[in-house]
Amino acid sequence: MKTIALYQTTHRNRPHIALRFQYDQELISLLKKAPGLWWNPERKCWLGKANFWSEEKLNHFFYQKIKFVTDGLEEEADQKAPNRVASPKQSALQFPEAVTDLEEKLMLKRYSLYTIKSYKSHFRMFLLFYNDIPPANITGEQIKAYMHKRVVQDRVSESTQNQIINAIKCYYEQVLGRERMVVYLDRPKKPFQLPDVLSEEEVVRLIESVDNLKHKCILLIIYGGGLRLGELVRLKVQDINESQMKIFIKGGKGKKDRHTILSETALAYLHNYYKIYKPNDWLFEGQYGGQYSKRSVQNIFNRAKQQSKVNPYATVHTLRHSFATHLLERGSSLRYIQALLGHESSKTTEIYTHITHHGMDKQKSPLDFLEI
Repeated sequence: MKTIALYQTTHRNRPHIALRFQYDQELISLLKKAPGLWWNPERKCWLGKANFWSEEKLNHFFYQKIKFVTDGLEEEADQKAPNRVASPKQSALQFPEAVTDLEEKLMLKRYSLYTIKSYKSHFRMFLLFYNDIPPANITGEQIKAYMHKRVVQDRVSESTQNQIINAIKCYYEQVLGRERMVVYLDRPKKPFQLPDVLSEEEVVRLIESVDNLKHKCILLIIYGGGLRLGELVRLKVQDINESQMKIFIKGGKGKKDRHTILSETALAYLHNYYKIYKPNDWLFEGQYGGQYSKRSVQNIFNRAKQQSKVNPYATVHTLRHSFATHLLERGSSLRYIQALLGHESSKTTEIYTHITHHGMDKQKSPLDFLEI
């Protein structure tokens, strides 16, 4: 069993773990298989987020392969990393209880863990910007100045701008009970963007480029049922209903349950998958058991995308867009597609009418009907 020194540290002002060891190619190969661990060339160590990787989780993941040593090791400070200059904004947060209060409110309102993590991160950055001012004393004009800085100087995206606004609004409106902040928090105009889709021929090339049975089944289930990435990794064996040819999606976006299509093609591959992999609980389990990681699914898709040379801008979510577009092109109603995708509003589903070319080749210009 190989040994790695494990430190508690901070990276970009957030708690992390640091892994240090003498160069060992076998150890490096093992660490590369772990989601959320990466090599930091500046600090000459492997890093992972402390809220994801605990010592117990590391020992479970690398059971009987790696021993993690922490005895006698001091905490490694972020500023000790070579060639790093501490930023004034990297000082300790003066009012951390505000972040805790926000987290408790979000948990009581049953927000998803992903949303809680995102809101906490954005709100913490906001507090650090006015680190010497108690959060309750920060004025509307100061909030407006902060948002101007993030939009104009940092050039955050529209979605990030909205997340920052939501985090700040949640604290002042939900935690402190203030009135709605409509004067100094302007929402960005939502851009109208058409999602990338793959043609049916590209989907075939993408899936046929994958040899691994489990990986092929993952792509088949996502495209065949129009699943989101998070919905795929949360599937359990009992969610596959062969008698009704349906997939049960429990707790999808907006915490809504729904059913979607179980493809006959995907089911045929699943039967072989069951025989070889024998999943017990999760439909797709990780290499060392437990829920399959989103990062692993993304890696599977990206490798297939490169090998098949399909649309280079495609992501895992593109398979869901392609599912909806291809259904529409084959005559399915928007209402039916809306139910399969789990869209709350029909307007969300209507975007696929702007993508499909179904029937466009039969359309004539009105000029062609004029006798000129």
